[in-house]
Amino acid sequence: MFVCGYHFPASEGNDVAFDKVIAKVEEGVDASGKTVTLTSETREGVQLETLEVPAGTFAHTAFVDFFESTEVEAKDGFKMVYYTNKYQISEISKTVDGDATKDLCKKLDDMNLYRVKVA
Repeated sequence: MFVCGYHFPASEGNDVAFDKVIAKVEEGVDASGKTVTLTSETREGVQLETLEVPAGTFAHTAFVDFFESTEVEAKDGFKMVYYTNKYQISEISKTVDGDATKDLCKKLDDMNLYRVKVA
């Protein structure tokens, strides 16, 4: 089972504890002082909006980790976020970040495409 790009033993099934995922994400990256920007777009490539991910949240750290570890090629400084990753980041963020990312997570649950940029 892969959660946020990290492999967990099959014995844990589909019910990997969020604290285990958070620990793996946080040990792999230093997200302090970085800005995370997301753009959403339709399947046809029409950009809908630009979003800032609040610093100090799991979502912020997870997107920095994704940006720095993914093999996705950057286009204009942005990297496409896999659907699976955005849904997993959203689910964990809803639980641990609360109101700080509530509106962001609602948007991540849609079917639009998202790109991430870390500066």
